[in-house]
Amino acid sequence: MARRAYKVRTGQLLVASATGVALAVTAGVAPASSASGSGGKPVVRVIATGLDNPRQLSYGNGRVYVAEAGRGGRTCTGGGSPEEVQCIGTTAGVTKVFWNGGSWQQRRLVGGLPSSAAKDGGFAVGLNGVSALDGGVWGVETWAPPEAGVPEGRPWNTLGKLLGITHGKARIAADIAAVELKHNPHKATIESNPYGVLALPDGRKIVADAAGNDLIEVSPRGRTRALTVFPDHDGNESVPTSLALGPDGKLYVGELNGEAAKPTARVWRVDPRTGKILGRQGGFGSITGIAFNGSGDLYVSQLFAGRVTKVAHDGGKRTSVKVPFPAGVAVDPYDGKVFVSAWSVADRDGTVMEGKKTPGGQLWKILGF
Repeated sequence: MARRAYKVRTGQLLVASATGVALAVTAGVAPASSASGSGGKPVVRVIATGLDNPRQLSYGNGRVYVAEAGRGGRTCTGGGSPEEVQCIGTTAGVTKVFWNGGSWQQRRLVGGLPSSAAKDGGFAVGLNGVSALDGGVWGVETWAPPEAGVPEGRPWNTLGKLLGITHGKARIAADIAAVELKHNPHKATIESNPYGVLALPDGRKIVADAAGNDLIEVSPRGRTRALTVFPDHDGNESVPTSLALGPDGKLYVGELNGEAAKPTARVWRVDPRTGKILGRQGGFGSITGIAFNGSGDLYVSQLFAGRVTKVAHDGGKRTSVKVPFPAGVAVDPYDGKVFVSAWSVADRDGTVMEGKKTPGGQLWKILGF
């Protein structure tokens, strides 16, 4: 059994225990080295390394934006077992990956944001989501209750907030966790974990609160309201993690509910104005990222199943590529290149699972998929 696996369900800057099925599924997966996707098989290339728990992705103007949950820090608390130790620090941020001078390069847009992780830097929570649109970049930070013992003041005041990222700084644009704390729309345990964010062309931002089991709408002026509350199913809460705007103008939302051995997770279709749930597609493992290409094909990243699945727009045929612990996924709308964050539960140095050291966090590019 593995030490830990990623749950995205806690509001205490913590992670939870799970089985080692994902490591067994993804062990030995390595990117292909061919330069093109000819021959009918997708080709994978690693285009960025040294990432600290890379999570959601966003593509804009030839750049891939990576939300990094960080690697925790040196202040550690917890029980007697390694699984219970959590270390906090200010290591989360957003990295931009771009093609320049014949190679892929990467640069931190903002750093110094709250992060909590295992002692070795793995399985972090922090800045989990990012969305870039029309020159603007937005991120969301997880939330922690007072009893978690996090410090006061900056940058810890960003916890549970939507952040506008400009000129290397993160400003608070809206308080996402406040909706959960005041209204508790799902009427379950009061906890919040803003995990996914999507900037819409009309200036609104939609945030998926993984712990609140809802979508929060943020107006251009920063006003917040619960837009959609997702129902429990198969005996579990929904846990929305990821967002995409479909070719039909509707919101699509991936949920964590579902493991590799029991693929019950769904992609929900939601009216972006009223929040009404319009439909769903099921049969996925735990979903941590979704995206569309220019043809309307849907890409679904499944964390514990260790794969990214393409759902064709014409008939729904499904094809998959193995990716170790995939989180966010994004697509270049012009040429169809697919980007996915791999080894998303590891910091830049890797983490230990089942006695084995994993690679560090990476960004992969997939061609011909």
